[in-house]
Amino acid sequence: MRQPILPIWIWFLLPLIALFWSAQGVYQGYIRYQKARGEVLALESEAKALARKLSPTLAEAPVKREELPKVYEALLRLAEEAGLELEALNPLAVVQTGGVRAWGLEVSLKGPYPGILSYLETLPKIPHPLWVERYSLEPVEGTRGERLTLDLTLRILAP
Repeated sequence: MRQPILPIWIWFLLPLIALFWSAQGVYQGYIRYQKARGEVLALESEAKALARKLSPTLAEAPVKREELPKVYEALLRLAEEAGLELEALNPLAVVQTGGVRAWGLEVSLKGPYPGILSYLETLPKIPHPLWVERYSLEPVEGTRGERLTLDLTLRILAP
């Protein structure tokens, strides 16, 4: 009789090794699933918090086209009070964003960091339904970061 190439106990061990290897893959997939699920829950809670903050803005009366100059004037007055210089003011058309119609406005301001911080802190106190959609803050060349450029894209609730 011929001797087997592998001992008999190996034939019982091989399926166990394959089962353990596949279980390890399933476990790693489960870990990735739990991590993704945690990230989704965090994003959902952040979205709810943002919606709560945006709700008072949406509850205000929308701004008609004729009233836009008053909003622009309030924004410019706020910039002057903060010691900022207006570089550009570019009104944009009405855009549908998430079921809400809103006017767009691009504003570019230059000034020192405390002035920009003051402007951003008092911006929500303007009595008009507006919110910041996008912003960027960059140092002005040649000022060693003492003066900054603030570029804002604002949305103003439209009828």
